Amino acid sequence: MDLAKIRKKARLEKGGRASQEPEERREAPTPPPPSSPETAGLEIPPPPSGLSADSSGARETEDISVAAGTDTAASASSKRERLLIFTIETEKYAIPIHEISLIIEPPPITPIPNCPDYLLGIVSLRGKVVSIIDVASRLRLQRLSVPTAPKIVILDLGADQFGLFVDGIDQLVEVALTSLETPPEGFTQKAQDFVEGVFHHKDRAVAYLNLPAFLSFRL
Repeated sequence: MDLAKIRKKARLEKGGRASQEPEERREAPTPPPPSSPETAGLEIPPPPSGLSADSSGARETEDISVAAGTDTAASASSKRERLLIFTIETEKYAIPIHEISLIIEPPPITPIPNCPDYLLGIVSLRGKVVSIIDVASRLRLQRLSVPTAPKIVILDLGADQFGLFVDGIDQLVEVALTSLETPPEGFTQKAQDFVEGVFHHKDRAVAYLNLPAFLSFRL
């Protein structure tokens, strides 16, 4: 065998393997570049919870939760209803919120002649005639001062609309109607006729009005 040819063949095979190695390195996939500062911060943490845009709304929510903070097992077996508490002088009264369609500032009231003193008159509201009742006069309560923040609570009872003239609005609460107590002796006889019972909220007695009896009158 020709020794020169064998050496030449060996050199060619060695050179071929050397030329393939760079090609294999070029074909290997390149790793992705490290995250840049622009892409590293795309995940935005969620905003903190428990924030309230309005502090007065937070207080109202707190008030409602305090009123509803009774035993869970007891509330499950009793009927609870949302009530609006309003004030007459220093006394507090409540009516179901589902009977209320609107609460407005007192507009000019057109008096009606030869009507009971508790019927202040009528107003036109959204194309309907609404009779305005002074709650204090209806309960035969004497006002000792002029209300500083009076409101009219509009009741929508289907065919009839009434407005209750009250001294002020207190708050919303949830109450188990089965827990109502008998009105105390301090109520006037007329007030007792219109009060279905009382409940306690923040160490104060609140009278729950019997609206059908309260609104039962003839002109």
